[in-house]
Amino acid sequence: MAAAVVLASPSARAQGVEGTPVVPGLTIYINQSPKRDTVVYQRTVTLNGKDSSAGVRTVVSRAIVDRPGAHLVEIEQRFPAGTSQIVDTSINQLHTMRAVAHASHQPTRTMRFDFDGNFATGTVSLKGANGDSVVNVKQDLGGPIFDSNVIDLVVGELPLASGYSVTLPFFVYERGGRVMTPVKVRERASLPFGKLGQRDVWVVDVGIPGAPATMWIDAQAHTLLRVRFDITARAMVLTDDRITPLHG
Repeated sequence: MAAAVVLASPSARAQGVEGTPVVPGLTIYINQSPKRDTVVYQRTVTLNGKDSSAGVRTVVSRAIVDRPGAHLVEIEQRFPAGTSQIVDTSINQLHTMRAVAHASHQPTRTMRFDFDGNFATGTVSLKGANGDSVVNVKQDLGGPIFDSNVIDLVVGELPLASGYSVTLPFFVYERGGRVMTPVKVRERASLPFGKLGQRDVWVVDVGIPGAPATMWIDAQAHTLLRVRFDITARAMVLTDDRITPLHG
């Protein structure tokens, strides 16, 4: 499971570390070292045209290289859920971002999945007044997949260009596993981003079911500066703005 990746000694390092691409010919490489890197986003919720602060989303990344096989990257995200918080941990191949494992700790449930071959296998534990219940899960993914928990990292490393579009497979348990998600560049623009200043960005539309997103990706740093989710079922807009300075 995601929380149980075992590190091997340096002597056990494998020679081949590239892993298997999710989409043939598409390399999604996260430039991450074993040292932890933390990025913080200010979260804003818009309801009935009124904006309100909703805390922060914190993303902590680290590479896992002292192990046999493909090098990995661990992405831990913490974000508010009412008066509590959600902690998601995603393990992916470093050089391809192919999903390896995922864990999500939420106020009402805990989910754990391993992605092995064409399947997502794991458990969903639901918290109830009469105790917890556990559902065993095995979803056929039909092939390699990206974890939707790191969708902004994947989009940031795409070969974005004017007119660029692609449809990529992301894992969403609630929608049966494999969800083909359209990604399309809307425009390139120079825009202000608070303390980050004026930045050259790609504005990208991402067709997440039930929560279509707009992402502002820094054209030089290939990193997310802002994301807006239009959550149609709740007539709500959720926006995350990066407040951590860009490296360099």
